Amino acid sequence: MTSRNSTGLEVAYVLPDPGIPVGGTKGASVHVESLCAALSRRGVDVTLYAARVSGPMTSRGSDTVRVIPIDVGPVSSGDNADTSRIEAVEKFFDNVERHLSVRKPSCIVERLSLFAGRGATLAKSLGVARIVEVNAPVTEERKRHFGLRFEEEARQAEHRALSDARVVAVSAPLASWAIHMGAYSASVIANGADVDRLDPSRLSLLAPTTRRRLGFSMSQPVIGFAGSFKPWHGLDVLIDAVSLIAGSVQLGLLIVGDGPERDRVTDSLRGLPPGATVVTTGAVAFSRVPEHLAAMDIATAPYVATDLFYFSPLKVVEAMAAGRTVVASDFPPIRQLIGKTGVLVAPGSSDLLAQALHRLISDTGTRRLLGASARARAVERSSWSAVADALIAEILAASGSSSDASAPGAMQMGPSKGAGK
Repeated sequence: MTSRNSTGLEVAYVLPDPGIPVGGTKGASVHVESLCAALSRRGVDVTLYAARVSGPMTSRGSDTVRVIPIDVGPVSSGDNADTSRIEAVEKFFDNVERHLSVRKPSCIVERLSLFAGRGATLAKSLGVARIVEVNAPVTEERKRHFGLRFEEEARQAEHRALSDARVVAVSAPLASWAIHMGAYSASVIANGADVDRLDPSRLSLLAPTTRRRLGFSMSQPVIGFAGSFKPWHGLDVLIDAVSLIAGSVQLGLLIVGDGPERDRVTDSLRGLPPGATVVTTGAVAFSRVPEHLAAMDIATAPYVATDLFYFSPLKVVEAMAAGRTVVASDFPPIRQLIGKTGVLVAPGSSDLLAQALHRLISDTGTRRLLGASARARAVERSSWSAVADALIAEILAASGSSSDASAPGAMQMGPSKGAGK
């Protein structure tokens, strides 16, 4: 393992969003933990400043990441959600500023968060470089899916966060959006996976025990979904597709996760024909994701049709790293991740998803070939170590330690001074 701080870099990863708990099970929490751990393994001294910590991190290398919880007080929901979030973010930056004035980093890496517009001012006052990590257009996402009372305040904060900033985005649509919002430059560094922890040879040893525990036979093809139960994740599409084929083939359906759509998902599952063995696990710890992927033959990402698809789905790249056959909705960011190593279907089409699943259930050879090629692609392109290397190149460029402004393997857009202003 690389020794701590062998790069000479000290990075402050700034996470103002109280909705992303460090040590949590949601995809955003996994991203933060995995990225910080990978940077640490690569010899970067990482301090993670977080508005919420729910438990310990378990990724390889995370034990050397310094985690500083920033007390922002309780964050309300309902009618007072926006006001409470604004107050929490202000408290967060007040406290982080005091910390960083004592321990000044080489670079601040700030995750773009709702109502968080003080990062640029903070970095300027400290005289340190700053990179904004963009995982979503946070204001639009909040407005569309949850409602947003103080929309103008949110958009102004978002503009301040991105204006003239060096951005790393998880997908090309987000990089383009950041440039439109006024970012100086935007590089695309997609999500990664722990390819060692998800090694298929290791998972093959876990599969028999996990399948027995869950109630699946070793001969039964198992279709899987791992993620949060949110409307855009398309669980209804998957359940409808399984209902179309369950009468003609014995199969298993493994659903790993939880979320706001839990009751509706549970009701839909009750309507499946008896040909399907259905298991739901609820949310599982990050450390237990591999054993559940081991129980799957086919991993799905059945996102619904939308004009706003900007994700770099962890569930896709982790399934690829695990050597599972991936069937996913055909959006450009997913197509870029998968290449020709999986099966893409029209978003929102239960019929086409059912046809793809039925073909793969019937063709073990194709499943194995696709799984092996997916694993190879993930190892080559999508390890968290590769993600960390690309981000380190951006950090070096931002801090003036490198004349090369682009990270290896990262697509870059910009500069575009004044765009979107």
